[in-house]
Amino acid sequence: MLKKKITLLSAAAAALIGVVAALSVPIGASAESPSAQEIMVKAAAEAVLECGESVAAEFRKRAMDPDGASAIITASGKVLTRDDGKWITPEQEPDSDREISIVFVGDIIFETGQNPWSSIAYSDGIRACFDDETWETLTGADFLVVNNEFPYTDGGTPTPGKTFTFRCAPWTAEWLGEMGTDIAALANNHVYDYGEEGALDTFDTLDEQGIPYIGAGRNIDDAEQTAYCIANGATVAILNATEIERYENPDTREAGEDSPGVFRMLDTTRLCEKIREAKEKADLCIVYAHWGTEKMPSQDWSQTTKAQELAEAGADLIVGSHPHVLQNIEYVDGVPVFYSLGNCISNQRTETLSNKYTEEGVLARAYITIKPDTGEVIAVDMDAIPTWVDRYKSGGRTHYSIIPLDDALDDNPTLAVSGHLSRAKDAKETAYGILGIN
Repeated sequence: MLKKKITLLSAAAAALIGVVAALSVPIGASAESPSAQEIMVKAAAEAVLECGESVAAEFRKRAMDPDGASAIITASGKVLTRDDGKWITPEQEPDSDREISIVFVGDIIFETGQNPWSSIAYSDGIRACFDDETWETLTGADFLVVNNEFPYTDGGTPTPGKTFTFRCAPWTAEWLGEMGTDIAALANNHVYDYGEEGALDTFDTLDEQGIPYIGAGRNIDDAEQTAYCIANGATVAILNATEIERYENPDTREAGEDSPGVFRMLDTTRLCEKIREAKEKADLCIVYAHWGTEKMPSQDWSQTTKAQELAEAGADLIVGSHPHVLQNIEYVDGVPVFYSLGNCISNQRTETLSNKYTEEGVLARAYITIKPDTGEVIAVDMDAIPTWVDRYKSGGRTHYSIIPLDDALDDNPTLAVSGHLSRAKDAKETAYGILGIN
């Protein structure tokens, strides 16, 4: 980098020397026409300006490059340091220098006790749980954020008196990487199901897999950390917090000064402070909120109130999880709010819960359009991709596949095998109605 800077500065210096040289040329032209000196001064001055712009552009580009840097300048001219949060860059360069895509996924649970149909993942890999189109949506995102609704541990003890406790072997965290996960959101009511040991094992496991996590941590500073997604010169802050369970002494422990736990938002005061801090560092701020009432296909009073508070604090997008069903999308003071993404990998279906709403989910995809020369954010467009879990038996085996509820259901190869086309069309009608998709 030093050599490059010297080269650029030398070019600018050479142009300036040209101006000085021009000033030393004797005047020999008539008053009616430009003198040789005037022509040379003008040409040299233009060279200085052009070189200066090139130097400025190069310095700006390098100041926005996170590779190896301890601090960067964001597209909106803000300073972001490594101490401000977790820096995350895409594994591969975005396909376009004019756009960044971030996909948010609802609840995922790999545990076969809760979801025995997902056992196909243990024999064939996590790829077997998704059809081609859904898999491409996940792996094709520049950034993928999932709600990881369980701890990775072989140890710990189940929380006494808690009805449902989940855990998965640490090695299954490899599946997050295969899915293309960039951030694991841990602020939920199951990450502490196996106590402090289970939570600490989860943090260690994700660290070993190289997958940043937010919303929970070894202490409150760790749990409250902001993730900063950096690409194409733009910086997007993502925060994760939970209001579940909704009482002062919950089973899922809040992180303390020296104890592990989650980032709580039963009272949004601290979260709103973190949003304002993030907006001082990033070009955009997104909040992934764990909130709402289970099995309720519309937002409740608490979600409505908190969405308003988060929007007023400066959130540019709010996505939610926990209800295990889809909930509506609306704009709060111009801020898009996906109240609940529903289930992604889960066994909550009509057969097990007598509730058809638990079968659908949605992938919330944000397209962030930027100016390629500066990284300035021009627009944020949202895309909702409803999904449905199809499960069936074929060839003596159980199959589990997450498919998109799109206009190509008649030609979906998974439905052709399972014979569940009619049921998928019913699910599409339900999902589109809740989400308000025409």
